[in-house]
Amino acid sequence: MQRRDLIALTGALFVVLLVAGFIIGGDTPDGDAAGVKVVSYYKDNEAQNVVAIILIALSTVPLLFFASTLRERVRVALPGRSVIPNFILLAGGLGAAGLLGAGVIHLALTDLADEIRPQAAQALNALDNDSWIAFAPPVAMLVLGGSLAAIRGTLLPKWLGWVGVVLFVLQFTPAGFFAAVLALIWLIVVSVLLYLQGDTEPGVPGQSAAVAPPS
Repeated sequence: MQRRDLIALTGALFVVLLVAGFIIGGDTPDGDAAGVKVVSYYKDNEAQNVVAIILIALSTVPLLFFASTLRERVRVALPGRSVIPNFILLAGGLGAAGLLGAGVIHLALTDLADEIRPQAAQALNALDNDSWIAFAPPVAMLVLGGSLAAIRGTLLPKWLGWVGVVLFVLQFTPAGFFAAVLALIWLIVVSVLLYLQGDTEPGVPGQSAAVAPPS
């Protein structure tokens, strides 16, 4: 019997919270900005940056739920034993850890920029600008894991899998930013598809509820 599971939509919720956090955070100083400019920006925009940090930190909760859900769906759908489900779960965990780590740096800037030397604020700002490396590659790995599962199994459309593989590769090129944006859209599409398919039918290995025979 097919059963829709709202937890599958946590992938879309993750993207919404993450994007909202970055939009509210606004245009922060460049990595090479002078310390005085960094201090001035964070002193004048403390409230909005606190909200941004909270939203981004909260986004890690649905991210972990989604990675866990995708892992379980893939584990049941793929024939035989595969490392892909565990790869998906680890990628989600690394992505959440990376977002929280980047949030720590941004919180230090927001909370202490006007209480430390401008040179220290400048150094933290440089780290903050490059902190994307802590979470963008893991999220790309999550997309890769889901894409490989789509190519090897029937849980997701194969074309969606090939699109995800291309997006993964492009994120390590000069077109990385645009590929990352499209990868977030990819996660939303997968999240909605998993919800529409319904939860995995208990006791029927290798089949999802959408294709399992009626009980």
